[in-house]
Amino acid sequence: PVLGNCRTYCLFELVDNANSKNPLARFAHRTRVKNSIRLGKSRVSAGRILDYGCGSGVFVHEMNNVRPELAFGYEPFMEERTSENLPIFRDFEDIKKHAPFGTVTLFETIEHLSDSELGDFLDRSSEVLQDDGCILISAPIEIGPALIMKEFNRSLLKFRKPEHHFLEFVNAAFFGQPARRATNIKCSHRGFDFRSAIKKIEARGWEVSILKYSPLPLPSWYGNSQVFLTARKIANA
Repeated sequence: PVLGNCRTYCLFELVDNANSKNPLARFAHRTRVKNSIRLGKSRVSAGRILDYGCGSGVFVHEMNNVRPELAFGYEPFMEERTSENLPIFRDFEDIKKHAPFGTVTLFETIEHLSDSELGDFLDRSSEVLQDDGCILISAPIEIGPALIMKEFNRSLLKFRKPEHHFLEFVNAAFFGQPARRATNIKCSHRGFDFRSAIKKIEARGWEVSILKYSPLPLPSWYGNSQVFLTARKIANA
């Protein structure tokens, strides 16, 4: 399956960060959620929204509060739901019945996808997006000073063994050189490089634009912990 077993891991991470003892981690997470909802609302006029790997449907619920039957969710693994009667489907064939979509969202997931899984996701998005539609993606920034706080939060506050060797941590945190990727990317962010992910998406015939970095109002990834992107299919690519 495209989402593999990363969905459960992501949901635990979301809950942990939302309630973290670290005020900076809480701030970064809550700002990320607010940005996701705000950017989703900015796409309302483009048509229906598909939240790919929607979990319990928090984003779907928020969007359908804006306009009924605006958002749909694809979630093949989770049974729990934010509220009853949300239009969330386990089978992608059911999703196709509600196409086309103006927007497909992929929040908190791309860092856990292999190259083949990313390709499958892009192919599926191409199937259900309308001609002028786009993918809205959020991805973590695992380089720069924000990595110091992330590792502090993961290692000291969550009592996890540090994943980085000292030298690769220094290179990643201060010089923007990503660490080696984790052996199991489904349960780790180590070594994820959003810049590399952008190149892989572009190599498959999509035009990628950076919308914003989060949570700080800086025009650079350096110092931020999250990036929001759009990807649009290039005609005849």
